[in-house]
Amino acid sequence: MKASEVVSIFPDANLVGDKNFVIKGVGAAATAASDSVCFIEAEKYLEGFKKSASRAWIISPKIFESLDQKTKDERVFFVTEKPYNSFVKLVNHLFPAKKITPGIHSSAVISPSAHVDPTAHIGPHVIVDAGAHIGPRVVMHAGAWVGESAKVGEDSILYGGVKIYHESILGKRNIIHAGAVIGSDGFGFIPDKTSLLKIPQIGRAILHDDVEVGANSTIDRGTIEDTVIGRGTKIDNLVQIGHNSKLGENCILCAFVGVSGNTTIGNNVLLAGQVGTKGHMKIGDNTQIGAQSGVSKDIPANSKVKGYPPQPLPEYLRLQALIQKLPEIYRRLVKLEEEKS
Repeated sequence: MKASEVVSIFPDANLVGDKNFVIKGVGAAATAASDSVCFIEAEKYLEGFKKSASRAWIISPKIFESLDQKTKDERVFFVTEKPYNSFVKLVNHLFPAKKITPGIHSSAVISPSAHVDPTAHIGPHVIVDAGAHIGPRVVMHAGAWVGESAKVGEDSILYGGVKIYHESILGKRNIIHAGAVIGSDGFGFIPDKTSLLKIPQIGRAILHDDVEVGANSTIDRGTIEDTVIGRGTKIDNLVQIGHNSKLGENCILCAFVGVSGNTTIGNNVLLAGQVGTKGHMKIGDNTQIGAQSGVSKDIPANSKVKGYPPQPLPEYLRLQALIQKLPEIYRRLVKLEEEKS
């Protein structure tokens, strides 16, 4: 594509340089060919930009203005406020999703009482149990299972080995990656004389539209109430969400997050890697919790916290800086005590 054609994919960008420059791909700065497009949106990546062979760049106005005229003359620039967003649009344009042919593989096992839309793609060894509903253009890859009376909304994708337990509900455009389990029993037991009595888990797991669940993650069904994942929420690999939990819209849960049962999480919340939450607590809207934090009490909306227990981020950073000085403080204290004695 010529540069003039590329810029039409993100019309909010301004093209600076040779509009007839031919672009043949996209790439990372360190390995890109001269005719590939790269992007830069932060000054800390300027060194990689300078060393890169790429002659075509999606760039922020601030960084573009900081360049010398010689550099501006040598390369082609697509100047936009959100370079990463524009780069993603370009990649999606150049590498569109593979079209799946509708149909049911001969090895699939479909209950006579299940509904499978004729536009769906059902791969090898897929199982769809009684009363289940598979919506339009759903793709079920090899070995996926949808349990009794479960529902999978239109344009959703279930990758290999996904397990959707009975009565679970997936909205439109869900993406469930390999090995994920939706709607398994919550972890509920009570002591009963010499054994543990299992608490029945009769709620459901409900995922609203545009939810993505990473590989080998698990979302438990509710005990009596439902476990609910809000629209647009993205869940990384190896995440555990306990029974009766309620997640809001557009949340991000990074790898190894553990959400205990009966946790309520607001909208636009970020839980970084290895965050763990205590059950029966609330995290407010727009909150960000730093990696490896242990959350044991409610967190108000619009907070940025980290640590165990979580502390406001500025306080946490000051404490970490102080901890680095403790060995020297200790040595000075010992010396003072020796001088006193």
